[in-house]
Amino acid sequence: MISLHNHTLYCDGKNNPEEMIQSAVKQNITHFGLSGHAPIHKENEWSMNDLTAAENYISDIEKCRLAFPETRIYQGIEADYIPNLSYSFNELREKLRLQYIIGSVHLVTNENGIWFIDGPAEGYDRGLEKHYNLDFNKAMSQYYQQLMTMLEVEQFEILAHCDKVMMNNRGRFMSNEDPQHLKLLKDTLKLAREKEVWVEINTRGLYKGLHDDFYPGKYIFPFIKEEKIKIIYSADGHATDQITKGYSELDKAIEEYGLKDLVVRPEDIEERMG
Repeated sequence: MISLHNHTLYCDGKNNPEEMIQSAVKQNITHFGLSGHAPIHKENEWSMNDLTAAENYISDIEKCRLAFPETRIYQGIEADYIPNLSYSFNELREKLRLQYIIGSVHLVTNENGIWFIDGPAEGYDRGLEKHYNLDFNKAMSQYYQQLMTMLEVEQFEILAHCDKVMMNNRGRFMSNEDPQHLKLLKDTLKLAREKEVWVEINTRGLYKGLHDDFYPGKYIFPFIKEEKIKIIYSADGHATDQITKGYSELDKAIEEYGLKDLVVRPEDIEERMG
């Protein structure tokens, strides 16, 4: 079993690296990774504070690897792509001895400021009004353009929760299956395939009651199958009991939509990450 998208106390998680790794070992996870939120050049409540904190985080993982040789333990990071506010992914990889990077967008930028798409819906709505005058089509388009720019200019292994801009939308401003949204999501997925970036299917929204589907949702699964886009399971765990949470529901959906042959296997991870 694989679980590479997980967080610790170094960012917005609830447990330290050793506790997360111990839980993974008990759950018989064969390939486990920690991917704390990389520091950014903006004060916030969810990422690591700075590169020194990130170095300490990596050192903790390296120590744990020696203590649990029966499990393949990988040191990674979830790096946000925010023009002028984020570190280059290559700089993070070199300075922190990373084995993989998960690329994501939580902060959408334009000339009016920054829209935070995660967190409570109230903040999402305020940002949408302040920075986009409630023009959801413009805001959503900017989100996907930022994802696609990240895919073009950065090097990373996994694309995180690629339709998360729709989480707090909840059908209020636009349907998931709106033609404009589908076009941008499909363009993003095709670019990920071109760049050989794996697309995670993230279960966190479902098990936390924040969303009614995976990220990305089942509505795009037929396209993923048609375009043969490689996918990887992700629970986006922030605590020891979340490392594989929602995997049983995802198993059923993968079977139902015929995606099993597209799922990243342990040997794929070993080939790419060691």
